[in-house]
Amino acid sequence: MFDKRIHTGVSIILCTYNGKARLAETLKHLVAQQLDVPCEVILVDNASTDGTKKFADSWWAENGSAVSIEFRAYVQPKPGKSYAQELGYDKAQFDYLLICDDDNWLCDTYVQTAFDIMNTNPNIGALGGWCDAVFEGVKPEWFNQYANTFAVGKQAAHSGDITKDVGYLYGAGMVIRKTHWLALKGLGFEHILSCRKGDSLSSGGDTEYCYALRLLGYSIWYDERLYFKHYMTAGRLNLQYLSRLRKAMAYSNFVILAYADVLGDVLITKNLFYKRLFKQLKQGLFKNIYRRLFGSYSQQEVGKTYFRKLYYLSFRNDAYMGIVLFIKSWIPKNSTATIEPHL
Repeated sequence: MFDKRIHTGVSIILCTYNGKARLAETLKHLVAQQLDVPCEVILVDNASTDGTKKFADSWWAENGSAVSIEFRAYVQPKPGKSYAQELGYDKAQFDYLLICDDDNWLCDTYVQTAFDIMNTNPNIGALGGWCDAVFEGVKPEWFNQYANTFAVGKQAAHSGDITKDVGYLYGAGMVIRKTHWLALKGLGFEHILSCRKGDSLSSGGDTEYCYALRLLGYSIWYDERLYFKHYMTAGRLNLQYLSRLRKAMAYSNFVILAYADVLGDVLITKNLFYKRLFKQLKQGLFKNIYRRLFGSYSQQEVGKTYFRKLYYLSFRNDAYMGIVLFIKSWIPKNSTATIEPHL
């Protein structure tokens, strides 16, 4: 049995679905970490069917025994990355939770640098870095144009507090605090956006969590010293997959709009929806019809994004109001007051 108390250190949360073929290189980079702080790897197999957990256990027994990093693996049978992450957070012994996807290759100073930043800045709610793409096959000509959709590239123009000018981070490489997660759970927070489930695509769970932290008064930070490589498998490097990603983002943006309105203390009424709908209609209805029918791939994607937003503004007012009411049900009355961690 391990100690259930929360200690100062880093718990690397590695959630994976059918990641057996990707894990060896990812685990190799974790074993190579240069650090002098307590650290553990919590691997969560999210209903895999390829023997992921068995492979990871065997790999670590053979290659990780010489390092001071503890390794534990669990199975989350409920599909959904957010559910896998929640299990990982629950099992973590340390306060700093580092989200490492099964295709993220962290630089060898990543964990130590993340620890130092979090340990000296108590108001940080979420900390993130940046990555380059590494390709299984040939890099597509169109990739650079859509790199941010694949969570590749720099997330801000400068290191430091990006709460106001960016406001959120992608989940890969993000560091949060277990004490904050426990505080949010105690208030009644639950993810509306569950991230991807198996082979299906959804998105935005990490962005939602950043907004939840901001509602408690915590800041969002970016640091260029936190660098990793994002391994891009050939199966995802096609325009059909990209279109699926962008479609998933439409609902995510709809939910995040509610968070942003609550955070900005916007007067939320049906009239607000009507104003936004009218503004959307003015921003090129006929132009986007043309794009959808006759445009290039890029133009068609712009048109799709336009009409998805138009749909949510036209038909999802009740759902939006429900999201707003849910957010307001758990935020403290003094929503700008931080909750002090208790270790």
